[in-house]
Amino acid sequence: MGPLGDGITGAHIRGRRVLGKSAEMTDQEAQEILRNDKWANELAEKLGEVEEGSQDLSIYRVPSKLRKVKDGAYNPRVVSIGPLHRDNNPNLLAMKEHKWRYMLLLFQQTDNPKNTIECLQKCTNAFYASGKHPLNKKVRESYAVDLTNIGEHDLAEMMLVDGCFILQLLLRNHQSCDQANDPIFSSAWMLPTLRHDLTLLENQIPFFILEELYRIIIQPHIEKYPKPNSVASLALKFFQPMHQQTIKEGTNTEDCKHLLHLLHNFFRPSLGHIIELGGPATPSNQQTKKEGSADGQLLSINFNHGAIKIPPLFIDDTTDSLFRNLIAFEQCHLKSSHHITSYVIVMKSLIRSKEDIKLLKKKGIIHENFAGGKYYVDFESILDHINLKEFWFEELCDAVNEYSKSSKFHHWHKFRAFWMVRLQRYMKSLYVTYFSSPWSFIAFLAAAVVFGLTVTQTHYAIDPR
Repeated sequence: MGPLGDGITGAHIRGRRVLGKSAEMTDQEAQEILRNDKWANELAEKLGEVEEGSQDLSIYRVPSKLRKVKDGAYNPRVVSIGPLHRDNNPNLLAMKEHKWRYMLLLFQQTDNPKNTIECLQKCTNAFYASGKHPLNKKVRESYAVDLTNIGEHDLAEMMLVDGCFILQLLLRNHQSCDQANDPIFSSAWMLPTLRHDLTLLENQIPFFILEELYRIIIQPHIEKYPKPNSVASLALKFFQPMHQQTIKEGTNTEDCKHLLHLLHNFFRPSLGHIIELGGPATPSNQQTKKEGSADGQLLSINFNHGAIKIPPLFIDDTTDSLFRNLIAFEQCHLKSSHHITSYVIVMKSLIRSKEDIKLLKKKGIIHENFAGGKYYVDFESILDHINLKEFWFEELCDAVNEYSKSSKFHHWHKFRAFWMVRLQRYMKSLYVTYFSSPWSFIAFLAAAVVFGLTVTQTHYAIDPR
């Protein structure tokens, strides 16, 4: 960029006045002053280097305030996807070989070798900036981090290899072919760990990469197995979100940014009444019954006749991490709704003690010990440092609060609380008087036996028969 005066027109400075003068400066005078201002020129050069922010950001660094709460929930365990965890952890390097192997297997699924070469050429043209339809610039605009240290060729190769790995992984899960010799599918722990890694906010590639590979390779060439409807259907079948066996129709996939965003849309409830915050009311766990809901959708919570009906929540060692990454996405992505955060707020209000957890298990709402292990979702700490812009369960909370204020409900609980307090005081007094030491207990027991014998003797004295 040239001197500031060369880049500023009269429209930029018109209307400004020089101190001590009443007349407006002419454009020429203003240009001359700015040309002689060395500092202004330096600022202009720096401003000229500033690029406009992308409007397509969707893959973010997890905010440090969330990482401080539970850092491990946001880190991959076996595979790095995309640039943010590339070469950061030596434990992730072992998967590089599997990535290339899966890429080869994906291209080998085409119906003949000629089509394999043709598909590879189309991919390089689409992914590399010198190609006819470059995706490189679009990829860079998806990440909310500076990728200038990664060359165009390296970034294109990264997207191609990672995209092929993910797509082949989803395909093998869909095809249910013989997988005995596949180290990924033959290992009991590997698939759950991959599901965990592929739902991390920092471990994503743009969804359009997967769709482009699907368009080039799968849609026109793969005939050996039943063809999937879309990348989204493949992904939802692979993840089986929260172990839900039925995938609901109508999940919004048109504007999916990545796999985590797909799951975020999957859990999105039908648009009801939401409240801009403010501060939401939340249902009191001590004043309502909890019942399992027959509706399989996780966020389909409703309240009727004093009972909150909640769909079952299956908890394993990835559930806590999934919630945290979904909420981190909601915090970073300005266009995102906050329905996951709203759900966690409701669950937090229902779980305030171990007794609440036992009740939710008894009612078939919480299913722990899944796949042989005990796991726990810390609904309390998940909400640490979280800002909420909208609350999705306003109607539910209003109904619960209204019910709790009703006279019938209020009088019953007041009556019950009064007698519970009286009973607790009586039991405490009884314990202190008769059970605080072994001797007092023996004395009480002896008195009870004597009393029982006296009653029996009196009965037979009155009625000898």
